[in-house]
Amino acid sequence: MSDLLVLCAFLLFASFLIARQQKFAALAGWTCIVLNLWSELPAFLKEDNFLYPVLALLSLPFLAITVKRLLRADPVVLQLSRTAAIATIIYVPFALVPFLHDALISLVVTLAFGLITALGHYPHLAAWDIIAENAFYNQIILGCTGITAIALMLGVAFGEKNLSGRQAVLAFLLVVPPIFILNLLRVVTVFIAVSDTWFASFPDPRPGAIGDANFFWAHNVIAEGLAILFLLALTWELVRIIPGLGVFARKLVGVYRDSLRELMNAVRNAIWR
Repeated sequence: MSDLLVLCAFLLFASFLIARQQKFAALAGWTCIVLNLWSELPAFLKEDNFLYPVLALLSLPFLAITVKRLLRADPVVLQLSRTAAIATIIYVPFALVPFLHDALISLVVTLAFGLITALGHYPHLAAWDIIAENAFYNQIILGCTGITAIALMLGVAFGEKNLSGRQAVLAFLLVVPPIFILNLLRVVTVFIAVSDTWFASFPDPRPGAIGDANFFWAHNVIAEGLAILFLLALTWELVRIIPGLGVFARKLVGVYRDSLRELMNAVRNAIWR
């Protein structure tokens, strides 16, 4: 089901870009993204990942506001949809084309294995995509490659209409190499932290959890927290390269802030009637 939703989002957003401001294609594309996020919620909960469940909850009022604004052909939300469309076009081939999917994962596995070994550890490959050491088996999936963040940030940059060639090149260089390299370091650090039980003494906040909380703290808390901070810093640098993004960001915050207030007031009035 997830792959079908991802493919639908790809086709709908591609139609949106080709048709130029086809708001109904954007509306359907956003719906597919939100449905896909909710379809993967059980897997995230099983992994004790708190970031994506929070995003899933926030996606409902976000989608309601986005649909309303798209029906009005709001230029700010249309630009946001163009950003999402570009990010989707970049990401989906790596998600659905086996050659690209496996090649990217193989590259990360090879580089991560080499770095872990260079740092004095003795990992072994339990499978083509699984690195193991000290009874810890870490499967490298597409989410471990950094492609999601790369697609998202390139979407932000290239979603700006009046982008010069120089800005496009600088944005690409600012986004792709740093995210790929830092993500690789993240994979290596999390692997070593878990296999060497860096966080064995940390409290385990997961109810009914089996085993220690090493992976939870290393990956779900520290690594993801630092990743969010890095992406925020990267966005700030993109704004310095593409000043129009700063204007867009301020307008976007204003649109969703005001719309959220309207939505909350409507819900409050409906409850108290």
